[in-house]
Amino acid sequence: MNREKAQGFGRVIKGGVESAQRIQEDTLGVSGTITPSFDFEQLLRLYYTSSYHRLCVNIKSRLLSCIEESDLSSFLTQLTPARFLRKVVLDLELFGNAFVEVAGARSYKALYHLPAREARVGQDGESIFQLTGWRALRLEGKHLAYDSPRSRFYGEPDYIAAMSAMIVNRGIDEYNAAFFENGATPRMAIVFENSEPSEDQISAFSSFFRGTFKGAANAHKTLILSAPSTSDGASAKISFERLSEVNDLSFERLKNLNRDEIVAAHGVPPRLVGVVNNGGLGGSGELIGQLHAFNEIHVKPKIELIEEFFRDELGVKVVLKPLDVTNFRDDAEVIPELVRLGILTEAEAKNILGWNKGLSLNGAV
Repeated sequence: MNREKAQGFGRVIKGGVESAQRIQEDTLGVSGTITPSFDFEQLLRLYYTSSYHRLCVNIKSRLLSCIEESDLSSFLTQLTPARFLRKVVLDLELFGNAFVEVAGARSYKALYHLPAREARVGQDGESIFQLTGWRALRLEGKHLAYDSPRSRFYGEPDYIAAMSAMIVNRGIDEYNAAFFENGATPRMAIVFENSEPSEDQISAFSSFFRGTFKGAANAHKTLILSAPSTSDGASAKISFERLSEVNDLSFERLKNLNRDEIVAAHGVPPRLVGVVNNGGLGGSGELIGQLHAFNEIHVKPKIELIEEFFRDELGVKVVLKPLDVTNFRDDAEVIPELVRLGILTEAEAKNILGWNKGLSLNGAV
């Protein structure tokens, strides 16, 4: 890939003619490396935060690593071509960047996957480094990146615009988890009228709410209280006054809106991840229509980019197989075929279709 140099005032374009642009990168990192414009560790955490985000990343990486023809096996020593390409494309979809180490001489070289979260680009825009602790180890390798308007040297994944939606949904999940875990602590006041709680009563309250009331197994347990009459004969009364009301489903609509935004940012057909649009037309061809648009707009251009990288940068022949949706008659044929191709797992497909666990997708539907 032609890449601008981070040092100097420009880059060589053709025949010794240089651009007059001054190139400045955001942040210089360890040992002459350039810090990515997006925190790779944060992107990795988000991958484990949202199930829909993870599924979208996995679907695209599987779809973009279906090999039709390749001589990649001649350059690998540790992985099969399918597993090697899957690792490279997963990094590309998750981080917007992928790195391949090239070891050995030109006549005999070996390719190794360099995890993107460990890799950095050098200040010259060409060299590749692996971060090992606080040091950067220079390697011979190549870098594949999606386009990014934010950086000259690093790419960005499709879902960047939906990061806020993922973070909000993570906050909702953490809030609800904490609310469930701490449900034993009542958000209410215990009011004594015509009496004062004894030390034994206070101890009983603490013991009950902290140890006996927490968890699903202790749901709806009853707390028994007693209060004797006061010396002047007035009846003692104990009451609970709620200080706040919490609706268990108060975040449902917001989570669904964020989910739709996440899926839309990826460009993955909503039906393919089990999201049914209530405003859709429905019918047996809805998923096929979504897949066709997804294939033409997102998959095929990325296939061309990946094939070009392996051909021009690595000198390796890799021909990928795009998804052919023209032969499907209805949606009932799509999901089993995606399972057969390895784009969906059986568990994912059954979840999308709402099938029981005992059903198999190996045969016809």
